Amino acid sequence: MSRLVFGVFAIGIAAAFYVTALGYPDKAANMPLIYSVVVALLGAAMVGQEVLGMLRRRRVGVAEGVELPAEDSIAGGEDASAESGGRRKQWKAMVVFLLAALYIYTISLVGYLLATVAFMGVSLAMIGYVTWRFALVGIVLLVAMVCLVFIGFLGLPVPLLPPFLS
Repeated sequence: MSRLVFGVFAIGIAAAFYVTALGYPDKAANMPLIYSVVVALLGAAMVGQEVLGMLRRRRVGVAEGVELPAEDSIAGGEDASAESGGRRKQWKAMVVFLLAALYIYTISLVGYLLATVAFMGVSLAMIGYVTWRFALVGIVLLVAMVCLVFIGFLGLPVPLLPPFLS
């Protein structure tokens, strides 16, 4: 269920960025439009995969004569711990999305560099699936690539530092 919600949310975010990018100058709009379409397609693929998986599981259950329990009716020892782990993952995903919204807002306040490093650091620490060395390399590469694309190739003014330091 969390992958389904994540996919729908990704499509919504991509649509918002697509509409926003339509107001950019032609040269500046190319990359955000491409990225938003790619994210929307990946979100649609995720939703499709989950819907097809649910239908397939139901079809297999009906063919074997097994009644599948409703997702809400899980009770007992192992299932309850698996359910709480699943709920924890759902909350982490939603918190990361809220952090992403906060990140977008804070770029204009503290600059791209500080906002990006803070967002990526907090998100990766909360998720906890990567080592700190790998996270640092990823953060540096992300910052460098965005600067290269938006400042180097597109020539756009990116607020790298907070306004009071610029």
